Amino acid sequence: MSFVSAPIAFKSRSLGMLSAALLCWLLQYGSVQHAAGQVAALFQAAIAVAWAMLLLWLWTRWRGIALFAQGASLLPALWGGALFTVQWACLYLAVDRSALWRVALLFGLMAVLMRAAAQGRRRSRLGFAAGVALLAVWAWATGQGGVGLLTLAAALAFVLGLHQVRCAQMQRQDLMRWRFYQLCVAALLLPLAAVAFSPSWSFLPGWSALGAMLLQAVCGGLAFPFLLAAALPEARNETAGDARITGVVGPDA
Repeated sequence: MSFVSAPIAFKSRSLGMLSAALLCWLLQYGSVQHAAGQVAALFQAAIAVAWAMLLLWLWTRWRGIALFAQGASLLPALWGGALFTVQWACLYLAVDRSALWRVALLFGLMAVLMRAAAQGRRRSRLGFAAGVALLAVWAWATGQGGVGLLTLAAALAFVLGLHQVRCAQMQRQDLMRWRFYQLCVAALLLPLAAVAFSPSWSFLPGWSALGAMLLQAVCGGLAFPFLLAAALPEARNETAGDARITGVVGPDA
């Protein structure tokens, strides 16, 4: 492969991965709305994250990947899991209150603006502030101020999580290990959030609701983060041992 065709091939692959990640995101939160009449949104989140944790543990056991190797610091792992919990809880509540297209548009635009502001200079930060202000005005004008705040909190947690993990530059086994840490913390916190903050305690799952939560576990809990990691621009610079999470994920012995 020539030097010219290599970047083109990477961009094509990255676009495909990003498209697949977006599809997983839409399937996840579309299924939340599908099952909302049977299981309250936050309870769906709690069940889906527990199933994702179990599935990831079974997969790593089968592949012989040590999930708990070299974990040295509890605080960064708790912080990453807390960010993931906030992201899921806010998005599940948002899609329970508004149309999926509106939440997807707000979340995507806010996340892109925040990521650009974090990587850019003063002009990028000013553009971010103006963009968020316009989105907030739009949400308020359409009677969706609460959904806008929930989506803003979810986007902020998502971008902070990406900044912490720099996941596109990590080894695959380290990505799995870090995702497992996130799922473990969320599996502890989301049931408490469901009891404390859920506007409804409905829990009468039929087969369709159980299938929806399994879809959420596979698409949102497992497929989305790994597809997104492969689609990020930093994946082009992937090298062994690059960008590990200090004090949490280290090289295998």
